[in-house]
Amino acid sequence: MKFAPKPENDFRRFYELYYAECRKRFPRIAAIAAKWRFEDLIPGLSDFDTRFIVQDGMTVQDWCDMSEVVGQVHLDMCIRYPHWARNLEHLPGINLTWAELTTPATYYPEYPQWTFYDTADPPRLVEAQRYLRERAWSAQDEFFHLKKFCLFYGRYNRTIDPAVNLGPYENKYPLHSRFMHYFCPPLQSALCILLKRPVAGKMETARLACKMFAEPVFKEMLATVERHYEVPGLYVEPALTQLEDRLEAALEMLRRRLAPELTLIPKAQEKGITEWKAALNAAPISPVMRVFDAARFCRLMKGRLRFYGRAPAHFDSIWPIENELLRFKRNFFDVPFGICWEAQTGEKVKEPVNVLDRIAEGLFTPEELRCTREFVRLTPGHWEAGRQKQIALEIADVFDGFFSALTKVTNRVSELSQKRSIACA
Repeated sequence: MKFAPKPENDFRRFYELYYAECRKRFPRIAAIAAKWRFEDLIPGLSDFDTRFIVQDGMTVQDWCDMSEVVGQVHLDMCIRYPHWARNLEHLPGINLTWAELTTPATYYPEYPQWTFYDTADPPRLVEAQRYLRERAWSAQDEFFHLKKFCLFYGRYNRTIDPAVNLGPYENKYPLHSRFMHYFCPPLQSALCILLKRPVAGKMETARLACKMFAEPVFKEMLATVERHYEVPGLYVEPALTQLEDRLEAALEMLRRRLAPELTLIPKAQEKGITEWKAALNAAPISPVMRVFDAARFCRLMKGRLRFYGRAPAHFDSIWPIENELLRFKRNFFDVPFGICWEAQTGEKVKEPVNVLDRIAEGLFTPEELRCTREFVRLTPGHWEAGRQKQIALEIADVFDGFFSALTKVTNRVSELSQKRSIACA
């Protein structure tokens, strides 16, 4: 099996240029962070999971403008630097103001795991990092990490993570996908729960696992990544299936180790993963955080869709579009609007679209309601082959109005939750 040599690590050059371009076009961007540490970025295989921090006081229109601008940066850089197609695969995921990053009511357990690469406001960043570092472990952290562990638990699904925009490094992706995309995240979350603290970074996760557990698969993962996946024997059968066996067994070992440590699931040792998931669905997590967890990527989604719909020929955007279309309706509409209806009436609703007019009454403008209806129509979870780019652009055309309605729904849930908390105090 022939491998393309490990390429130069130019992630620093990439993110410095990317950050500068985005700030030049939208000066309210104040810091760039990423989901992973620099050592976790594998040249030729990793994308750059960016997070932006912006100045306080952002309006709905400001977020819409920023979304458009950052999407155009992706398009321009993708055309100018085709070798960075993988780095540019998606716009920043979670995007926050400084106040949202440091307010307990809007805390999200992913934040302490971020790496901050640059900022235009160093004192504010120091303040934010101190807040995140000093925050005590809580049930909210356990819920987040246990939910992630349960999501990834089980056998690797060979159909779920296709190789996209990898060029000459595509034949290394089977191992990168298994180790770094689908084994390391639940391992990291398991360590967070066991240690009762955030663990930042995939390589740090692997090193900690090597110290904490006797199973050789953890050292195997670390050694394979360090060799840039140039381990020919692992790509052929039955070796690949046997690797999946080892990874699945390690997750089961972690599940058994986690069980006595859990506070959210009574008698977890006596229950299986299906019962764990059911217990998490019933856990007393605030409606505000459930809405945020579902809709956390919405702020720059219009720009992402415009980029995908207009991407140059060398950038494969079909699978990324399909991936978004599979989850759009549930994450951006069903969950937030359903929670809003429940917060208003105390009733659960299976199809929030059936009560959309009643949710919208006195809350949405006619244009927001129109755009919301169109968003729901365009995102049924299936699509006509060959129309993916057109659908992405059609959703982008109504996204501003829909995002405005979604923001009002989010605010309504927050207001009702606060009133309920005061009433119960």
